[in-house]
Amino acid sequence: MVILMTSVKKEALGQIFSFRSFILGISLAIIVYLAIMIFSGWEDLLINIFRVNPFVVLLAVLLSFTNYVFRFLKWHIFTQSLDLEIPLKKNFQIFIAGLSLSITPAKVGEAIRAVLLKKTVSSDLSKGLASTFSERLIDLLAVTFLALFGIIILGTQQTITYMPILLLILLAIVFSVLVFIFDPLYSIFRVIFRLEYWTSVGAKIDKFRSDVYVTFQYKSFFTALCLGILGWTCEGLGFFLLAQSLGVTLGLATAVFIYATSSLLGALSLLPGGLGAVEVSMELFLASLLVISVPLAGALIILTRMTTLWFGVALGVIFLLIVTKSINE
Repeated sequence: MVILMTSVKKEALGQIFSFRSFILGISLAIIVYLAIMIFSGWEDLLINIFRVNPFVVLLAVLLSFTNYVFRFLKWHIFTQSLDLEIPLKKNFQIFIAGLSLSITPAKVGEAIRAVLLKKTVSSDLSKGLASTFSERLIDLLAVTFLALFGIIILGTQQTITYMPILLLILLAIVFSVLVFIFDPLYSIFRVIFRLEYWTSVGAKIDKFRSDVYVTFQYKSFFTALCLGILGWTCEGLGFFLLAQSLGVTLGLATAVFIYATSSLLGALSLLPGGLGAVEVSMELFLASLLVISVPLAGALIILTRMTTLWFGVALGVIFLLIVTKSINE
């Protein structure tokens, strides 16, 4: 992180990221995982963690990486639609580098990709931010659809109770997109931007909106949505395999439902990396849908987060160093 702060202009970086927010994420993670260890009993928790087949852990990591590849393809589609001429390899490095800041509040740190794009190909910052926004929004839609799909497949009374909540979330996301992207709904909000104080801000938002609109053309939007669903299904499969390795009996549909819904609630919580919200949601779902001991649930949660969120952060840090080094050369 020190290298990052000295490699990228602080004034540009400061618009979307502060080192304090990164430390906040680390601090929250320590608190959350200490709480899981205390609540589960650290001895039983560690016994369960270490009895998992290492091959299954590796497979879960590979499935997470597959999700990152699918997510990158979405990102690449969006950057290409905005006429950003950047080599595929360099674009991949920039995308993965953004994962290093997934533990910032609401994952806003991932917008560091916009700064890296600007430094790499002298692009407009708005285009990088628009690509980041669209990629994250597609993720929200993808996990919402997966959660709804899980409810439909399971069809149990326990899961059906979540249907109205998920439908409301889906409608809220769709409505927000319609308001922001399409006229005449957006024109209502433009009245505010005509005020003297908001004129400069309004111009930037108009530019950002026009870039997002380009990424939301039908072909690119639905292609990205399909890629998002495939990617998050991979991570749901990783959750399923870890559960099976721990001796937890659950179907693939149940695993995908638990993982997708917990991820969605974590994203909506706006907490750094969803820390706390994802873990608590998983614990509640495992307790309500399955007969599972607390140490076993704690082990599954920690292994899942290590092979998804924290694997992504570690991989992101490596690529962030690579990208910032190439920028300085």
